[in-house]
Amino acid sequence: EERERKEAEEKARKEDEDRARLEAEAGAKREAEDKKRHEEEELRREGEEAHLAREAEERNGREEEDRRLQEEEERKRKAKESLARRQSGAQPAKPAKQVKPGDDFDDEIEISDADLDLDDVKADEKKLAKDKNKDKDGDKRARDQINSDARKAADSLSSVPQTPVKIRRPVKWGKPAAIALFVLVLGGLGLLHVIPLSNTQYEQLASEALGRPVKISSVHFSVIRGVEIRIEGLSIGETVRAATAHAVPQIGTLFGGKKTFTRVSIEGLVVPQSELGTGLFGALKGDGLTIGRITASKAKFPGKLPFPDMDLDIALGPNGAVKAVDFKSAETKLAGVLLPQGESASVEFSAGTFLLPFAPAVALSDFNSKGTLTTQEISLSAWNAKLFDGQLSGTARIRWGARWSVDGELRVKQMNVIVLAPALMSEGRADGRGTFSMGGTVPDKLGADARIEGSFAVGKGVLGSFSLARGLQTSGGQFSGRTEFSELTGTGIYNKGAVTLRDMKLAAGLLSANGTADIEPGGRISGRINAEIGPQRGTFALTGTSKEPQIKK
Repeated sequence: EERERKEAEEKARKEDEDRARLEAEAGAKREAEDKKRHEEEELRREGEEAHLAREAEERNGREEEDRRLQEEEERKRKAKESLARRQSGAQPAKPAKQVKPGDDFDDEIEISDADLDLDDVKADEKKLAKDKNKDKDGDKRARDQINSDARKAADSLSSVPQTPVKIRRPVKWGKPAAIALFVLVLGGLGLLHVIPLSNTQYEQLASEALGRPVKISSVHFSVIRGVEIRIEGLSIGETVRAATAHAVPQIGTLFGGKKTFTRVSIEGLVVPQSELGTGLFGALKGDGLTIGRITASKAKFPGKLPFPDMDLDIALGPNGAVKAVDFKSAETKLAGVLLPQGESASVEFSAGTFLLPFAPAVALSDFNSKGTLTTQEISLSAWNAKLFDGQLSGTARIRWGARWSVDGELRVKQMNVIVLAPALMSEGRADGRGTFSMGGTVPDKLGADARIEGSFAVGKGVLGSFSLARGLQTSGGQFSGRTEFSELTGTGIYNKGAVTLRDMKLAAGLLSANGTADIEPGGRISGRINAEIGPQRGTFALTGTSKEPQIKK
């Protein structure tokens, strides 16, 4: 009993360690995914901020350049006016008053020679003197007189009070014009966003392309998120519907009779399971409507099977036929791809957790599969998953219609048998292979009518409620305890909840046994065991239930 207690404690400890390890791995994986998503969002945000900063810097540079050019032109104009006044003998201007910051742009201000570019003035004076020096008479006195006049004019410039000249400061139109243009653009974008378009044209194009009546509540043209057509309240026939669709058009077809959309993003899509085959293997009719890609987030697929919400990315060919479908579901970590080829499609998908559609109580983990899909069936050429710490694999063929059927092959490797009937077999790992089949009119109830048939082998296990060795060596009526064995083999049939075990052979050192057993759907056991240890032989009746099995001589 002490050894049994220690073994039970060691087993519980291992299970706790395995569970903690799996939870830690899952947590680390989720943390890595969250970190990657956060980094991607941060990079996208930084890119947008850098783009806006570059645009602001370029805009400021342009405004500064415009201001500098305007000031340069005004400075030159003032210099020329000053030179003209001097040459015509006009009285110099008085010193200008100091202009305070914040004075109105339209005020009259006074300008003195200090505000002028004196280098340009002096250059013009030298040019004028040079021209006079080339006078035809070449008279030196004339040249001296000219120089004398120039000196007197320069001397008088500093001694005679200046008469103020009032000019109008130029208005800097660059920044106000940019602000006005920006306001007009925003206003125009706002108006475009709410401009409604005719529903009739789009309903007619979609109806002709799909061969089914299409209804639309409203259509708007928008440029807020880029040029797009916003469609609300979309329905196809009586069953398919969507809350909103954002269609990105080719600009050349925007106002024509034919429409081409590079991408259509759909929100609130609902497609019944009965419509999936038509959508997957159909094509658009005519050339009035062309679509390159369709995406949908959290699409729903109501029907007889429990489908999770899925995100879809559908690539279409020139004729509107589906080229590829990528689908995924965050809820079950489901991800896969469909590649249509004529009237069939190759399919591959995986899932972190996969509830069997035909037996929702059975949850497989790390599920992977590949096969072929048509409108009437899916044939999986290979699939594998984990269950009860073991590995499952095999093939499967699922057909639907008025009646559903599922059949295939099954292989089991190192499955923990304790989860099946702990009191009957408390330890051991099972390998096996066989076939399975089920059928009926209600798909999610097919598991109740399932039949599995095959062979099995359990290594290093324990029959947990009775001791065959004690039964052979004593004359008691019941023999509680444990029967350890190195191997237990046999064949079995599971049929609608009932289990039939045949050709069972047990090896445990000197002890050997064979027998049969039947377990009813309610758990009641009946069977027969023949055991021997050397010369000691005995026959036992197996009775009780799967929770409390017993043997009697």
